[in-house]
Amino acid sequence: MSNEMNNEALQEGIYQQAKDKFLHYAGAEDLRNAEALFHKIEDYKQSAAYIEKCETLLAYMPGCTVTFGSFEGEPIRWRIVDQRGKMRLLLAEEIVTRRCYHRTTLEDATWSDCSLRKWLNKDFLESAFTPAERMKIVPNKLKNLRNRKFYTQGGPDTMDRVHVPGVEEIERYMPEQADRAGSDWWWLRCPGSNLFSTVAVYDDGTIYENGIHIDYEGGGVRPAVWVLLKV
Repeated sequence: MSNEMNNEALQEGIYQQAKDKFLHYAGAEDLRNAEALFHKIEDYKQSAAYIEKCETLLAYMPGCTVTFGSFEGEPIRWRIVDQRGKMRLLLAEEIVTRRCYHRTTLEDATWSDCSLRKWLNKDFLESAFTPAERMKIVPNKLKNLRNRKFYTQGGPDTMDRVHVPGVEEIERYMPEQADRAGSDWWWLRCPGSNLFSTVAVYDDGTIYENGIHIDYEGGGVRPAVWVLLKV
């Protein structure tokens, strides 16, 4: 067998080993190992494309932060907090803007009909992301649960491309109070003691389940989006 054939067989063996690690990865270590193998044969078959896929998946592992979109001239930094197959849930690292939950003085509101939801899924979506970025954001069905302390109803389930987290979600993604702390308080997607109020996270990271009045203009907004990775 010629040296050329031997080299071809060696590269094919490495390629198949790397593909197997990539296709059946269980975590970041498997992806790094696959990437290292593809680098050994980066000019062979689709190795270069697989290297790019590995880099994308490693950048979007839960716990990592990424820049995606911008608002009022500032890039938005996001924390990867969840994954489903090729989809990742991004939560804004900081408060992006301050707005009321619902612009009203007389009517109550749940997430399904509040003005914040309408603004996030139209004005914010269109201004913060390019058309190419919007293509990556996928609609997600949200369960809008009742307040677990006061039993205030959370309203119907919704389908949203942009949302703010609910209480149970934020406790799952940020179980430590210190993880939730920041420069100011911010809204969650759950009614407070009545439908004129909504649960919020205080600047020290505590969750205020009594809720803050929905028409308070100073409420911080940390949006969340599900994105589909092109891998």
